[in-house]
Amino acid sequence: MKKFLAAMLSFVILLTFAFFAVASGDSDDEEKTQEPGSAVVNSDADNAKIGDYKVEIKEVRLAKDYEGKDTVIVKYSFTNNSDEAAAFDWTFDHKVYQNGVSLEPAYVLDDSANYDESSSMKEIKKGVTLEVEEAYILNDTVTDIDVEVSELISFDDTTVSRTFSIK
Repeated sequence: MKKFLAAMLSFVILLTFAFFAVASGDSDDEEKTQEPGSAVVNSDADNAKIGDYKVEIKEVRLAKDYEGKDTVIVKYSFTNNSDEAAAFDWTFDHKVYQNGVSLEPAYVLDDSANYDESSSMKEIKKGVTLEVEEAYILNDTVTDIDVEVSELISFDDTTVSRTFSIK
């Protein structure tokens, strides 16, 4: 009985590895043509579809964090088209870069910034759109920033990006 269970466990593990190898494998045809869903989408004009969701990188504004450091607050629009309730922070990997280096999250407490730090954790049901905000500590206040959003857990490489001048 132990040998049978060990054989079955080995078989399941082998099937799992085979599935992931096929799902993420490259072929010569993929190198010649772009794989669907692997493109970087610039969201300057429209919402971009990522998996069962739509996201738009809307705007940025400058503020100060609780230590007085310069920060940028990025506003996103997030639409849930999945059958499950979803929150922005649990659905997307969002990063902001300056000179190719990712920026750290910022903690903004100043009421004058009108920053809603809890918006990205609010769950929304199917068909609902919510504007969310995330704050990041800037390296400087003159260099452009690149904002990128992709699905947190997915085999799809779709990324929405937008560059902002913060001068």
